[in-house]
Amino acid sequence: AGGSSTPTLTLPRRLWKSLVVSSGIDPDTRWGEVKTTDLRKLAKNLVAYRLDVKGKGVFKEEFVTAGGVGLKGVNMKRMESKAVPGLFFAGELLDVDGITGGYNLQS
Repeated sequence: AGGSSTPTLTLPRRLWKSLVVSSGIDPDTRWGEVKTTDLRKLAKNLVAYRLDVKGKGVFKEEFVTAGGVGLKGVNMKRMESKAVPGLFFAGELLDVDGITGGYNLQS
């Protein structure tokens, strides 16, 4: 299920593998062999994956991940997608880099 094929979504490979494994799917399984119940778990994880924050890293690793929704595609007054009306973005979803602590919310 992870194998050499990549998902149609642009997700970091480690995140994709983690979602696949946490959905009960062996990463070496072929997609056609994945059980429907496991595919449903994966779909649920893609839209409602729970992450528990345990605290800050000890090596100043608290950086915003590069990438995200390009600012040109966002109505900055409403934080709304220009391509999909009614879809709103904030914070980590936007393509702004910086040390955490509110930088990307202030840009």
